[in-house]
Amino acid sequence: MIDNVFSYIMDSPDHIEFKIKVSIVEIYMENIRDLLDKDKTNLKIRENKTRGIYIQDATESYVSD
Repeated sequence: MIDNVFSYIMDSPDHIEFKIKVSIVEIYMENIRDLLDKDKTNLKIRENKTRGIYIQDATESYVSD
């Protein structure tokens, strides 16, 4: 699936700019922890109309490949 995302970006016109962010979390025994920042534990799942479902306060890092 990730390969498809980057293939789509590479095949898009040059005037279109993409920004991709990633969060990596672990859910274990109903506890969510951020794998990009070990100090963030007990994170909460949230939902709103504009963002959809997300994990509050999870670290988001930009990726390029």
